[in-house]
Amino acid sequence: MHWTVPVGLGKDGTGMTERTRRLAEELLSESSSEERRRSALARAITLVESRAPTHRAQADLLLNHALCHKVSSSNSTTSFRLGIAGPPGAGKSTFIETLGLQILNAPEEKNANHKLAVACIDPSSTVTGGSILGDKTRMMELSRHERAYVRPSPNSGTLGGLSAYTADVVNLFEAGGYDLVIVETVGLGQSEVEISECVDMMVLLVPPGGGDELQGVKKGIVEIADMLVVNKADGNLLQAARSTASDYRGAVHFLRPRADEWSHIPVLLASAHTGEGVDHVWDEICRYRDMIMASGALNQRRAQQRRYWMWKVLRDLILARTNEDPILKTTADAMEDALNSGSITPRVAAKQLLDTIIETASRKS
Repeated sequence: MHWTVPVGLGKDGTGMTERTRRLAEELLSESSSEERRRSALARAITLVESRAPTHRAQADLLLNHALCHKVSSSNSTTSFRLGIAGPPGAGKSTFIETLGLQILNAPEEKNANHKLAVACIDPSSTVTGGSILGDKTRMMELSRHERAYVRPSPNSGTLGGLSAYTADVVNLFEAGGYDLVIVETVGLGQSEVEISECVDMMVLLVPPGGGDELQGVKKGIVEIADMLVVNKADGNLLQAARSTASDYRGAVHFLRPRADEWSHIPVLLASAHTGEGVDHVWDEICRYRDMIMASGALNQRRAQQRRYWMWKVLRDLILARTNEDPILKTTADAMEDALNSGSITPRVAAKQLLDTIIETASRKS
């Protein structure tokens, strides 16, 4: 059975409004000027990030329209999605800017005329909900490049460093014609493994150090890394970086790479400050990209990721509906009171709340 979403059926909330339709045309049309397309991308991301119910409905239709356009168009862009994570102080933003500029400014024989989009998932302010770090301000040169687009996004307090709409933002980058997407997340250790569910390759960036610093990078995120890069390998830190790389090579030797075709997890040295080693990192990224595309592993991973995000969004929607519906909210509050008094177990409370959700849905249908 094939499910389709009605697109552009009117302005009554069941289809795209005229404003959303124009937005889709500006974003997806290759005849649109680069300036108009960038502006449309910014507005589309804002729409997807909005929590207003009417905006959410329009965002759903816009995303499905973009997907239908990709399926039906022979000229649509297929992006490669690179995740970069690491502890605070690893120099992620500086490294991304150096890498991005090397890719975009490469000599003609190596320049594939890439368009690069960067999503910087920042910690959220508990007061305003906005980004605290504002990584775009630390990538000024890259953000001014005509073929680059840098977008800081608050993580809305999500522990894993990814907000619920990160995968949608990545899809919008692709719809906007960007063939290379980098997702940079806050360094939160093991909980950050969720980044692997919206990228094709995971790069873990670490600073020089040993002992406590080496232990500070949690095992969970190391296990899902396809490549490790020891940054800041220059000057007085060069010897420490070499020692750190040696330690990590010994550690990852016992880990099985996520991609069967990837014989081992490379541990490379680089300096975002001098640019030394960054070209070798890019060469290895391209080798990995070509390998998983040729083997079919890329399509398999994308399919698994789409299933993951469906279930994640479903959980988020159920939680949101529970907090919005008066009957469900009353039941949830009663369950919490019972849990506080110790008169019910969490398992039983969850079951009773689920039964209430099903009953409420049945009555409304």
